[in-house]
Amino acid sequence: MRSIPLQAGILALLQIVDGLLPFSTTKTRHYLFPASPLRMGGYDATVGTNPSTPIQFFTTPGNTCPYAARTFIVLKELDLPFDMTEVSGRPKPDWYLKINPRGKVPAIRVPALENEVIYESAICCEFLCDHAPASIGAPTTLLPDDSVSRARIRLLNDHCDNVFTKTQFTFLMNKDEVKDRELSLEMENALLVYEEALKRSGGPFMMGKQFTLADVHLLPFILRLKVSLYHFKNYELSLEKFPKFLAWYDLCSQRESVKEASLTEEKIIEIYEMFTKMDYSFGGLNRNK
Repeated sequence: MRSIPLQAGILALLQIVDGLLPFSTTKTRHYLFPASPLRMGGYDATVGTNPSTPIQFFTTPGNTCPYAARTFIVLKELDLPFDMTEVSGRPKPDWYLKINPRGKVPAIRVPALENEVIYESAICCEFLCDHAPASIGAPTTLLPDDSVSRARIRLLNDHCDNVFTKTQFTFLMNKDEVKDRELSLEMENALLVYEEALKRSGGPFMMGKQFTLADVHLLPFILRLKVSLYHFKNYELSLEKFPKFLAWYDLCSQRESVKEASLTEEKIIEIYEMFTKMDYSFGGLNRNK
């Protein structure tokens, strides 16, 4: 396993967990909005906001967080103009804790709606889908109108958050090679839910012909899984076991929104190498004792 210089390692950790360092930084980029210089430092990004700014999107430096990547993909899919503010540091600056008391990303702020604030990735994504028709004058297929489809999407997304990601990171972080086979099978069993969902819907996406939040919710984690597990565990998903799922991944990876939200293989390896060395818990997702 290759070593990483201390400075690069600290930067990698900073980018994915928005901190572990006792200072904070803020940087703003503009998407589809009149450009202005990047602002850096611990400034309050809510002060002096242009009232015509449609949406403020708060994320980690480099947009490395898979949860925030979900919201970024939705913003790009909906073609919504937004400002992206990168916030780092622990503890989070006071101004950001007023936006999200949990101190996590993503969060979005809508100046035109009396500075309404929304956080947690699934809630942010659903809000944007409901908010988009009034903003862009057209309906979105990311979140269907009918109750059955919405329930199916939410069940798949709940499975991602409460079952699959736990198996993914527990397998990745396991140090006992004897247990690797057992843990990989647990992860595969969790992923078979998606293989079956694709069979049921007829594909090519989780809900059928339309790309929806069921795809968005899962994608950032699979993007990281394929790179990290191959590098650290010499593991690849079986085409025989996951033919539809792997075809789904290849198709989704071609979307421009997904490309923009993706990290390079080198960056993923750099980040997760630091995590494996420090036995990172991933917010409780790593269940190794």
